[in-house]
Amino acid sequence: MQLKDGIRFGDHFSIDPTSKSDLAVVSHAHSDHLKAHVKIYATAPTLDLARLNYKRFEAAPLEYHQPLDIGPATVELAPAGHMLGSAQVIVDWHGERIVYTGDFKLENNLTCPRAEIHKCDILLIDTTYGRPRYKFPSMAECREMLLDFVDKHLKEGVTPIVMAYSFGKAQEAMKMLGDEGFEMDVHSKAFDAAQIYIAHGVEIKNINLLCEKPTPGRVVLMPPGVLKYQSTYGWGRFKVCFLSGWTLDRVYGANGVNGFGIPFSDHAGFDDIIRYVEEARPRRIFTLFGPPDIAEFLCRLGFKAEAANFNSGHHHMSRANTNFDLFS
Repeated sequence: MQLKDGIRFGDHFSIDPTSKSDLAVVSHAHSDHLKAHVKIYATAPTLDLARLNYKRFEAAPLEYHQPLDIGPATVELAPAGHMLGSAQVIVDWHGERIVYTGDFKLENNLTCPRAEIHKCDILLIDTTYGRPRYKFPSMAECREMLLDFVDKHLKEGVTPIVMAYSFGKAQEAMKMLGDEGFEMDVHSKAFDAAQIYIAHGVEIKNINLLCEKPTPGRVVLMPPGVLKYQSTYGWGRFKVCFLSGWTLDRVYGANGVNGFGIPFSDHAGFDDIIRYVEEARPRRIFTLFGPPDIAEFLCRLGFKAEAANFNSGHHHMSRANTNFDLFS
């Protein structure tokens, strides 16, 4: 196994390869984990969401906990709690159990099962929020903040605009708002993804496709950044709310003019990253997508950990020099 342009298992397959691959196991449908591969093994929802961006690939659906032999490896997907269809990848390879969490979340969600913790020999873990300051409010608290924001501004005759990533976060917000009876005008990409959620059994109510301008009395949902390029002539008064764990950092809090943030994350916060490691008890850890100092923190807890770069395999380890050829 090598960390280079994804997680490579010889010439057999790669997990979340960062460039086009003949055979890829894909953890979820976000663009930083999904490319235009020739053949993709993933959950059925991930494959359906992938088709919104890529049309020509061979789809090979896998259920959670359905073992698959690929060459000398046995591969299994398990819930990751990040978005609909998101999966951890468990690989039994030459007598070792390797777990790649992908983007994961241990807390309950409204639209997908939460992540399970799996004991393993090698753990490759998402540490996007791998600093102690990233301690997020509960889902229930975020829901109340969102409902209060929407209800307050609708009562004032102001259009609430909720900014959330098109796949995953937006559908969680739609579920929260729709279940409370709010009507929504939704940007096309998030609307198309919501139809896939609905097709896979997630009940999302009261959504309408956003046209040139919002319908009075409705909430608007759109991806972050879109508003900069959107003509808001005739929209009347509006207020913006950004749903993201990054809103704990002041620089992200406003997301532009007349807005504020709710620290609603679809990743594990710092405490849950540590909890995963302590329960999984791996003999070796590679931290991915986050700050390198999380690996040093894990070393101080007694684990053998190093920070890895998913694209190049470059790494940082304070206690020993190692390479990324884990098995010769």
